Amino acid sequence: MSETINLVLSNADYFLLVMCRAGALVMTSPIFGRVLIPTRVRLGLSLAIGYLFFMAVPPAGPALNTAYNSLIGYLLLCASEIIIGVCLGYVTNAFFGLTFIAGHLIDMQIGFGMVNVYDIQNQTQAPIMGNLLNITLMLMFFISNGHLRLIDILYGTLRAIPPGTPVFVPGAFDAALQAFTKMFLLGVMVGLPVVASGLMIEICFGAVSRAVPQLHMMVVGIPLKLIVGFIIVAAVIPVYANFSGVIFDSMFEGLDMMFGQLSGN
Repeated sequence: MSETINLVLSNADYFLLVMCRAGALVMTSPIFGRVLIPTRVRLGLSLAIGYLFFMAVPPAGPALNTAYNSLIGYLLLCASEIIIGVCLGYVTNAFFGLTFIAGHLIDMQIGFGMVNVYDIQNQTQAPIMGNLLNITLMLMFFISNGHLRLIDILYGTLRAIPPGTPVFVPGAFDAALQAFTKMFLLGVMVGLPVVASGLMIEICFGAVSRAVPQLHMMVVGIPLKLIVGFIIVAAVIPVYANFSGVIFDSMFEGLDMMFGQLSGN
């Protein structure tokens, strides 16, 4: 135990860089960095992951000591490590955010467009169905061991981009844009079944209103759209749970793309 403590103390600069990268991902990801998780727990998790990575990827000689010549230089290296973690956290946030895009489309079709709930994580109003889809996606992420794969990707960045190595930030913007585009497309795909059913109901309402003008479609249509919407959502949820694998694959592809841009490959 004392040897481990001495190793950490003798390489405190390297350990802090590893902590910056791991902590940035933990604090910004929607998996580990949720607002409802106490700050002490998140800091403890960052410390535990940073320590495991420090022991798995120890400093290779005194090369780090020559990477900076002043405190400002070292702070710039810390900022570089934080950028790597934040960029990876952005990709995970983007793909989990597709649930709110799909939820907004669904709510507009079933009549919940004016009804929102407060999302503590994002500090904003969120659609009701978006929260349901987000919780379902979160559960499927843990069931499929996505959190372990996310940590493994972070570990891979330490192997490919050793702490203290400058990163190429400009390429990360292209990767972020591609991740956002893919996220938006998947969000529309998730909400498309309910949107299509809503359009079919509107067509049916139009035909009925022409055939029976005396029928008040506002009185009949709103409850009927709500009932049919709930039925369609209940039928779509199992399919959505299976489709989550496609979402996670796209998310990890986005993480690999972001990682490649940061490493300059």
